[in-house]
Amino acid sequence: MQSTLGPGLTLDRLETKRMLIKWIGTVLLLLTSTQLSAQDPVKRAASDEVTATYEGVRTSQIKKYPIGVFDSGTGGLTILEQILKSDGFNNRTHHPLGDGKTDFEKESFIFLADQANMPYGNYPVIRKEQFLDDLIVKDADFLMGKDYFSLSGQKRQWGKTPVKAIVIACNTATAYGQADIEQVVAAAGLDIKVIGVIDAGAKGAIEVLAEGEDASIAVVPTKGTVLSGAYPEAIKTNAAQKKLNQKITVFQQGAFGLAGSIDGAREFIQNGKKDNSPRGDYRGPSPGNEEAPIDLAILRRYGFDFTGNRMLFNGTGQVRTDIQLNSVENYIAYHLTTLMEQMRQAGEAPPLKSVVMGCTHFPFYQEAFADELRRLRNYKENGEYVYRRFMAEEIKLIDPAFFTARELYESLAEDERLNSRAGNSQRTRGEFYVTVPSEGLNSKNLNDVGGFNYDFKYGRLSGEVNSDFRAVPFDESNLGAVVLKRLQNRVPTVWSLLSEFRDKSDKVK
Repeated sequence: MQSTLGPGLTLDRLETKRMLIKWIGTVLLLLTSTQLSAQDPVKRAASDEVTATYEGVRTSQIKKYPIGVFDSGTGGLTILEQILKSDGFNNRTHHPLGDGKTDFEKESFIFLADQANMPYGNYPVIRKEQFLDDLIVKDADFLMGKDYFSLSGQKRQWGKTPVKAIVIACNTATAYGQADIEQVVAAAGLDIKVIGVIDAGAKGAIEVLAEGEDASIAVVPTKGTVLSGAYPEAIKTNAAQKKLNQKITVFQQGAFGLAGSIDGAREFIQNGKKDNSPRGDYRGPSPGNEEAPIDLAILRRYGFDFTGNRMLFNGTGQVRTDIQLNSVENYIAYHLTTLMEQMRQAGEAPPLKSVVMGCTHFPFYQEAFADELRRLRNYKENGEYVYRRFMAEEIKLIDPAFFTARELYESLAEDERLNSRAGNSQRTRGEFYVTVPSEGLNSKNLNDVGGFNYDFKYGRLSGEVNSDFRAVPFDESNLGAVVLKRLQNRVPTVWSLLSEFRDKSDKVK
């Protein structure tokens, strides 16, 4: 998908702002309560719960609350890792210059991975946007609430601290649900900032461009994020704000199945498969998949790795049929090759200067993205480079995490909600939760590893307040050894907090 863009507080003020926000919230509460109740029972229920949770809580108390972060899976931990490591400001003056201390050193965090319902990017593809909105609102409702479920027996527990800000560490959830969360917050009469990642990614893509030089920007998000149109609009807005006067062409490649493969979703990948026979429950790219077709006429261009059951197929040697992807690296190869084919077929596009990793799962595999871009730039057929004229010599990979952390800090500093001293109401600095299917769910709705099967996951209807999933503490039993090992290697600061949570928190039982 392609689009082209044209040229491109004082204390008194702070108190006035707070009063204005409170007044607006009261008006919105009156205006939206009936509408929420009539049109959206999930948002209405969430707003009622949030109102009750924060009722009577003083601003000084909220200041000590943790920061909430959520994603459809574990990819959002790349955002949390950057937040934890960020040193872009002076912690005393809040000026945008690092001081050798991490910006959020006195803050605590609560993270939710909605693993049971991931990947989010598929819901818009099958026209389930409203159900996706419900999931996103429930994520925020969990962060703003006080309850969770025990690891053993899924018993409802109380004592989780609500949050003072929410970071939507998911591009699809930002595109489809940020406004819904803000509506719930406003209807509850609260001032809780909701920070998304799409504007951050757009800022990053624009900042690396040289002024006056035509360029292409590629965005590789989920298919659902592509359908929202959010990234081209955000890039256009940021280019206009910077007054860029060159031609900027935006290409989007919806990475169908990639996020799911990274988190081990069974419909897209089977880790540890013992042979290369195709699977009947596979939903990823294939020659017959209309959403993500593998073009057999250019099979060599994809550069797939057929060793070690990383590709599944029938046949032998050069005659292979029923081809399926079965490794994250092959998903990356498929989508970046398809992106470059899109540029090649578009004709005279400016050279590609930056690629936005438009899903928070993707930075886990940043090196694989870089390796694949190098392979494509150097790929030849009949002695001729196929893609080089469409690719700059250096292509920047944009991770929205840096800009998200910056926006979060600025927001909390402006509202005077940064903790001034270490210590919080949590026993550990971080708490980590993941959704799992509710115990007692009919086994016909589950796959062979205990998750929702595809038909049940994507066949549910919107408007249901009660959930068929529960948020429980992170554990190897609900994430798996492969995912935990990846977290240990790729997000070491997060891993330190997660280890502390698993070792010391009384919530992990």
